[in-house]
Amino acid sequence: MHKLSLTVSGLQKTYGTTKIVEGFGIEVAAGAFVALLGPSGSGKTTILRCIAGLEKPDADSGPIRLGDVRLSEKREFLPPEKRGIGMVFQNYAVWPHLTVFENVAFPLRISKPRTEGVELQRRVKEALGLVRLDQYAERFPHQLSGGQQQRVALARALVARPKLLLLDEPLSNLDALLRDDLGGEIRRLQKELGLTAILVTHDRNEALALSDRLVILKNGKVAADGEPEALYAEPPNDFVAEFLAGGQVLTTGGRAYLPRRWRVLEAGSAAAGSGAGARIAAKIEARIFRGNEYEYFAATPAFAGSLRFFTEKKLEAGEAVELSYQD
Repeated sequence: MHKLSLTVSGLQKTYGTTKIVEGFGIEVAAGAFVALLGPSGSGKTTILRCIAGLEKPDADSGPIRLGDVRLSEKREFLPPEKRGIGMVFQNYAVWPHLTVFENVAFPLRISKPRTEGVELQRRVKEALGLVRLDQYAERFPHQLSGGQQQRVALARALVARPKLLLLDEPLSNLDALLRDDLGGEIRRLQKELGLTAILVTHDRNEALALSDRLVILKNGKVAADGEPEALYAEPPNDFVAEFLAGGQVLTTGGRAYLPRRWRVLEAGSAAAGSGAGARIAAKIEARIFRGNEYEYFAATPAFAGSLRFFTEKKLEAGEAVELSYQD
């Protein structure tokens, strides 16, 4: 697989009179895995489609480059099929009348120069092996699960040995277990093949788990850009705190508090947190069992709404607790 860096500068995209993407820019190092995270309407899929060549940027948009190749700039526009980019879509986009083998072989059959014969057989078998579908080559899509169909789409994106892999909400149509399984497979393949990859998602847990770098979008602009761990630990603004980690902001002081940093104090213990508001009293409103822990919603004068926190302890509605914030 080729490894090339991607540069997007001053990307602009307007539909009618509505500006969807405004001045977006990013540099993605070769071999990196970047997640574009944001709510619906934040412009993340539009950015991906502009990189893929499925949408034309505005005339005043800056350049998009993959390595030394200019993909688009002003009136220059390289067609999608000449960009050397693989893309996996949210809705699988596999052809129902073709077998798994023929679905994966399709990019090779239409490429210039075409790949045929023994080489085509070898490349398709290699791609199916990467996604662990070797035994399913002669099946049709209706004979596969949703997760298997998305693996077919992933193999089809990889078979042409792309310079860049784009993933547009590839896990959103799958159930929780399949999402975890295929997400792990995508991350494994990205590392194993050294691919440069960009993932678009609205799922913060997915973005945190899979990416090396996180770009959070709001209204077509970058709200934050950095390593997932750093952005989670120190969100730069209220929007990022609330969106990325379900963070809450005190009505006084304007500081972001993350749900997983609250600890339930034993009676008489000293608070381990520091700073104003590090130790507060609260009353349990609701409890949700999350498997190995409980998620709680609690009322406290320190917050305008319910405070969220997690603990393995089972607490009852109406129970008074004291919480400490761990910096």
